[in-house]
Amino acid sequence: MLLAIDTSTMETGLALYDEAGPRAEAVWRSGRNHTAQLLPQLDLLLRHAGLERTDLKAVAVALGPGSWSGLRVGMSVAKGLALAGDLALLGVGTLDILAYQHGRSRLPVYPLLRLGRERFATARFDGEAATRQGPDRNVTLAELCAELEGRAVFCGDIDPAVQAELRRGLGQRAIFPSPAANLRRPAFLAELAWRRYVAGERDDLVTLEPIYLGEPVKPR
Repeated sequence: MLLAIDTSTMETGLALYDEAGPRAEAVWRSGRNHTAQLLPQLDLLLRHAGLERTDLKAVAVALGPGSWSGLRVGMSVAKGLALAGDLALLGVGTLDILAYQHGRSRLPVYPLLRLGRERFATARFDGEAATRQGPDRNVTLAELCAELEGRAVFCGDIDPAVQAELRRGLGQRAIFPSPAANLRRPAFLAELAWRRYVAGERDDLVTLEPIYLGEPVKPR
């Protein structure tokens, strides 16, 4: 059984996955309460699935980019579980998770993760194969709009204000999933990590670190 942990943003997700696919999943808006909520929600999810922590064989964690504090919590919990239970540890980039979730499109996909101060993490992915076509970048929406040609799918941190700004810059060339479809689901993180796990892969417990694209944003 593989446990997936995603604390990249104010939305937190947990999923349980095995050879049959997703066994259980929980997504909720935790705000900045990742520390207080993560482990109690994990115990609840395991109980609902009829499992114990000793049933876990691997733990996957979203690497970011995203919230500096949220990513630290997710990484710390994942490493703690892996160390205590001798579990395989697997990290997956959050932009890669979003692109995989919104793949199977003929259009390029641009996942967006808010970094603060009107800046976003993004990367270009081929829509059909969900394959990366460039590195993670730290950009403003205006910078992103200025370089795009043609239509593209935008997913991730897409609130009404972000959608309106992309519409102003790109018009009908900006395509958005519905709010329900846009919800970042940890089962997709689990699925990507499961593929690596069954292939015998694991990341180093000591050296695996979150992906940051800038300094933590201080309150104004």
